[in-house]
Amino acid sequence: MATPLRLLRSTWRCLRLSRHAVFSSSSRRYLLSEAYSCNEAWDRYLQSPTLKQEAPIDFSRQIFNQLEKTGSASAVDLNVLAHQLNKMDDEEIDLFEDILARFNVCPSIYPRNDCTNHAIIRGFLGIHNGSRLVTLLGNRLTYGLFPNYYSLNLLMDHFIKQGDYHNAAKVSYHSMIQEDFSNPVNTLLSLYASVHHLVSANIDDLAPPPKEQSDGEENWVKVRYITFPYYDDHFDIKDERFLLGKTLYMLGNVQSIDLSTDLRNNLKIVGSGLYHQFTKGLGLLKDVLSSADRSVSQQSLDYFAARLEQVEARDPNEPEVELALRTIDDVIHRRLPTTDEKAEFLTEFSQVKEQLASQGKVKADFDLSKVVTELVTSSVNKLEQPEITTQENLFSRWEEERREELEKQIAEYKKQARIEEMKQQVKDIQKQEELLTYFDFEEKIRLHFVEEDRKADPNLTISK
Repeated sequence: MATPLRLLRSTWRCLRLSRHAVFSSSSRRYLLSEAYSCNEAWDRYLQSPTLKQEAPIDFSRQIFNQLEKTGSASAVDLNVLAHQLNKMDDEEIDLFEDILARFNVCPSIYPRNDCTNHAIIRGFLGIHNGSRLVTLLGNRLTYGLFPNYYSLNLLMDHFIKQGDYHNAAKVSYHSMIQEDFSNPVNTLLSLYASVHHLVSANIDDLAPPPKEQSDGEENWVKVRYITFPYYDDHFDIKDERFLLGKTLYMLGNVQSIDLSTDLRNNLKIVGSGLYHQFTKGLGLLKDVLSSADRSVSQQSLDYFAARLEQVEARDPNEPEVELALRTIDDVIHRRLPTTDEKAEFLTEFSQVKEQLASQGKVKADFDLSKVVTELVTSSVNKLEQPEITTQENLFSRWEEERREELEKQIAEYKKQARIEEMKQQVKDIQKQEELLTYFDFEEKIRLHFVEEDRKADPNLTISK
């Protein structure tokens, strides 16, 4: 019974892998064409002899054991393993994630390899597990995934085609955190994903869960020093409302694509509201008010107003938490507007809004998602071909670099093996020399031990 069952499992696994062989099988064009994914070039690339390896689970265990034993591993070994992701099951992927986290603290992680990151993204998409990949991508300190713009574009396009704007927007946060919207295609896709996530999501659902109330008991622990909690308002952002808001605000300032002045203004106004940067948002509205040709949409005013009305205000007289008990949540809380500041913001916003309406600077027919969709669909197809050519050339370069690294690694292994062999030969020669010279120095050795015994016991008598 065991043999047929094993055969059945093997057959099912082969069927599952063949079904997942190409991560985007749909011929329907949405934003990026099928040609942009370079699937045919990727399949040819995977036929490289440098990627022919034993079973992923065996290779994974070899790398894991090396990391356990020495705390280090070869970057080219991890690169080869990453190309086997589409052949792994869930347990093997768990092991791969553990290897990835351990490798992230190895000196050999530097310089980071775009090829490895690209293979990881292709692998997860190949097994239809993009959401798991987004989790790894967001945990930069643990896994250290920093894909290039082309890999991020593939990932965003994958989620956009599925209508999963939430995960697509999370990929765009990565570019925002890196402060890199220099690639036009990446900028357009990030803009599309972020805006569609904005209009399709319930913003209140993006807020972090409320902090658990303390039971009143304090556990004091002795420490060598107290770490002062610091919030940098960028890498430390966990509130997705802030991530989305800062992304929209940054997209309003990009230079890699042409955006109309009104679109830029609306992106920054909505973004500043989500990001709780109300002073900036009010400043932008005043700029529109004082300009001759600028306007703002009713939709953007509504988003900004909703965030301003719902923002939590803190008591200006509440005592600050003691340093020894202070956490990063306490630091974030201190950044909230006070009740007086919130009231001032609301009054100022109401006045500016009335003035904008009286001057006819509020557009009721401006639909942010519609404007962005028209812009992206009319622009992105013109930018594809140069990136397709560049990426296909990268496949060839990556293959050559991996071949060179493998040759260096093999040469290093041979060198180390020869060194160990020479060390063993020296030990063998020393043993032979001791045997050959023992009888020549026997008397000297005997007297040496006698002297040591007398030092240990002065009353010792040596008989002849």
